[in-house]
Amino acid sequence: MTPQQIIFLIVLATTIYIMIKEKKSVSSGQTSQEPLTKNLKIIIWVLCILNPLIAGTILYYGWKKKLPIKAHKANQISLWAFFILLVIGIGLFFVLPPSL
Repeated sequence: MTPQQIIFLIVLATTIYIMIKEKKSVSSGQTSQEPLTKNLKIIIWVLCILNPLIAGTILYYGWKKKLPIKAHKANQISLWAFFILLVIGIGLFFVLPPSL
């Protein structure tokens, strides 16, 4: 396995674990309006920096009915992480142009 595949699997497994763990904290048929805790925000930022598409999608669609506030914030974090990575990638492209 390549390092990229290992990182992908770690992000996937961790994101699914966090999504399920937080959903279980809400009673069946209820919704929670609690915001993300500081520790959970840090974990989501790290996961989104490693793979914003997977982490953001799993958390948003896993939480949107039971935890709408957390889902919205996780979606915002994944979008910000994507834009940050995009700017860094474009910057590196111009600073270190690919050799042909």
